[in-house]
Amino acid sequence: MAEPGIDQLLTLTDSKYRLTVVVARRAQQLLRYNFSNTVLEPRERPKMRTIDGEYPDPNPVTWAMRELRTGRLRIGEDLVPEDRLARVMDQLYPQEPVEE
Repeated sequence: MAEPGIDQLLTLTDSKYRLTVVVARRAQQLLRYNFSNTVLEPRERPKMRTIDGEYPDPNPVTWAMRELRTGRLRIGEDLVPEDRLARVMDQLYPQEPVEE
């Protein structure tokens, strides 16, 4: 967790362990929906620099931490249950069948 602003993120939870779980769960959600469910504006999205130029950062943990830092996501006990959230997200962002 080397994201700049880690001190700010640690103030959002009661422990670094809970922060780790929250970030991991959010990263899984981002991956599941191919980052289409992000709360980040295009200018806020993480970038990585390479020899060939600047590209979107493919690391979902970086995205999740950046989202939490914006304050647009909430952490707490009164959140929407994960199964209900998954149903709603599946309706909004249907997954394409995987070709074998």
